[in-house]
Amino acid sequence: MTNDTDLHGQLVAIFGAEAEERVQAMNRHLLALEAEPAGDELDEQLAGLFREAHSLKGAAGAVGMAEVEAIAHRLESVFQGIRNDGLDLQPAAFDVLYAGVDAIGALVPAAIDGRPAQVDVNGLIVALERLADAGGTPARPPLPAAEAAPEPAPEPDPPAAPEPTAPAQPPGGEETVRVAVAKLDTLMNQVGELVVARIAADQQLGELRNLRHELARLEPAGAGRLAGIRRRVDLLVRGCQADGRRLARVVGELRDEVRRARMLPVSTVFDGFPRLHRDITRELGKEADLEVRGGEVEVDRAVLEQLRAPLTHLLRNALDHGLEAAEARALAGKPRRGSVVVCAVQREGVLQVEVADDGAGIDPARVRARALQRGLLTADAADRADDREVLDLVFRSGFSTATEVTGLSGRGVGLDVVRDHVERLHGTITLDTEVGRGTKFRLELPLTVATTLCLLVSAAGRPFGLPVTNVVRLERVRGEDMGWVAGAVVVPIGGRPIPMVPAATLLGLQEPAGRESRTVVVVGSAERRTALAVESLLGVQEVVIKPLPWPFARVGGTAGAATLASGDVVMILNAADLTRPGHAAEPGGAATEPPPLDVAPPRQASVLVVDDSAVTRTLEKGILEAAGYQVRVAPDGAVALELLQRERCDLVVTDIEMPRLDGFALTARVRADEQLRDLPVVLVTSLDSEDDRRRGVEVGADAYIVKGAFDQDRLLETIRRLI
Repeated sequence: MTNDTDLHGQLVAIFGAEAEERVQAMNRHLLALEAEPAGDELDEQLAGLFREAHSLKGAAGAVGMAEVEAIAHRLESVFQGIRNDGLDLQPAAFDVLYAGVDAIGALVPAAIDGRPAQVDVNGLIVALERLADAGGTPARPPLPAAEAAPEPAPEPDPPAAPEPTAPAQPPGGEETVRVAVAKLDTLMNQVGELVVARIAADQQLGELRNLRHELARLEPAGAGRLAGIRRRVDLLVRGCQADGRRLARVVGELRDEVRRARMLPVSTVFDGFPRLHRDITRELGKEADLEVRGGEVEVDRAVLEQLRAPLTHLLRNALDHGLEAAEARALAGKPRRGSVVVCAVQREGVLQVEVADDGAGIDPARVRARALQRGLLTADAADRADDREVLDLVFRSGFSTATEVTGLSGRGVGLDVVRDHVERLHGTITLDTEVGRGTKFRLELPLTVATTLCLLVSAAGRPFGLPVTNVVRLERVRGEDMGWVAGAVVVPIGGRPIPMVPAATLLGLQEPAGRESRTVVVVGSAERRTALAVESLLGVQEVVIKPLPWPFARVGGTAGAATLASGDVVMILNAADLTRPGHAAEPGGAATEPPPLDVAPPRQASVLVVDDSAVTRTLEKGILEAAGYQVRVAPDGAVALELLQRERCDLVVTDIEMPRLDGFALTARVRADEQLRDLPVVLVTSLDSEDDRRRGVEVGADAYIVKGAFDQDRLLETIRRLI
């Protein structure tokens, strides 16, 4: 049976979530009321404010939060007075009301955490009582400390509240239950481990197929008993295949459901921006409009929590640094009112958030001069660096072009914190600006951080992982392709020389000698690029990245560690660290890429990779691009056939078992097409029986490679032979 202490803790947790929603609602109503609505809209806003304050008062009394109850009661009285007596609200009166709402927002979490809140409750109550009595224009009361706090620094997520019970639902409404976030986090971690276990089971099934193939080769010599063993292995393989398909389906569905349970709309963060915009523009005396779009996009809660501080700072920057004063805008021929747009969209599993203003923009010349003054650039490096590289310096810790320190900005603390938050989520932040026209910051982040798809590479004989979101491309380069620019080794990739560094060297390991050609992984963060030379590509795997324990938490170049399906623990590399100056660029220089070289890349042969597994497609695409091929991908034979009829292709690498149109049928259709009949087709499949091989020959495949015996050298040699 639940005791009284447990019940009270559950009620307090429920009230905490309810109060947060009601504070947000009151802010929305106050902002709408401050815009001076009339008629039905005025009545609607006042009714909403009264309802929220009344509900807060009752709920606060039920959980014993007397100070919150008292403030909510005074707010209720003010809103009732406006409705009944037509109390005229002056700007200072709105300041009092906002202060009351802020005080509740500060008092509730403080009471839940058992810590004091720096709020002058008595002074605030007096100010609200005077306002309720319509006693003129009150002075602004002391504000909660939280409102004037400096820019938030990275902090660990607050501890989750105890798991509360579900509130009663109205008839016909959707049934919901409140679950502690910590429990969802634990469940998501377990799902990630289950994904790794499923991958391990797939690998073991591959070994079992290899065993069956070996038995088939030995059977003519042993006959009899070996035939019986082979039949038993066949049955075991078929059973494992069926179990593997069921496990893959269940794991996928479970992962999707848990992810959906953790998802929150971006509006959870965006809803606070209109109020922040109102307060900052009043403090600065600026005229500006705020447009917020895309609040319905859903993102993992962990991503949202890390996104709140960066976006808050970018909005402050846009209003303080970005937008000019109304008089300056008028003199420049611009509208007196500035504009700030915050927009979120989801594209291909990635969250893109933009914060854009139509202000003065960032002058690269001013940044360059400030960097020289601060010693962040040498004179020689400043002359060499282009504007893009110079602008990247605004993300350096302590860098600021502000001429004075204000309560909002100018201390050089902020954009480095923004980048740190974004990069810890394996995301990127880029800056576009034009003097006199405005500035746009774009953040690209994964929708969830529960599991991460990583490219596994070998350096100094050891495996390492790189999040595929930071892998720009893969190349195979020879010694004669390498050159020197400004004292750095570079390789021409995509018409530009990219700084190249052996992965082993960056990690403090011994690099093997005598390598004439290298596999290069081009990693990128924001606009920076580094060609990371590795020994070989080991594959692509979905992993759960776990942070390193103290004192290794911020070891340079690492993002954490992960356990592979094989049971091996590998370090996951941090592309943001690897592309920063001092790693890949000349020390003391700006950021990373030297000026373009006149490089004419040779014509690349084109290969179409067809497989219903995203992991297999990614692995094969990476291997082929590293070998110099241009690669297209398709999830099944039907899509592949459409691509082949539209675009030129020199060879097809295809799986067999696929939905809609399998590899056998695709090969047969290619051979039956007058335009495609001479196109080489390589079957790469887990099917290794003699019947399957015979059918591959019958439909016209040029080569048949079994995945269990698959290695990249064999695939590349086969393709070189056929093209």
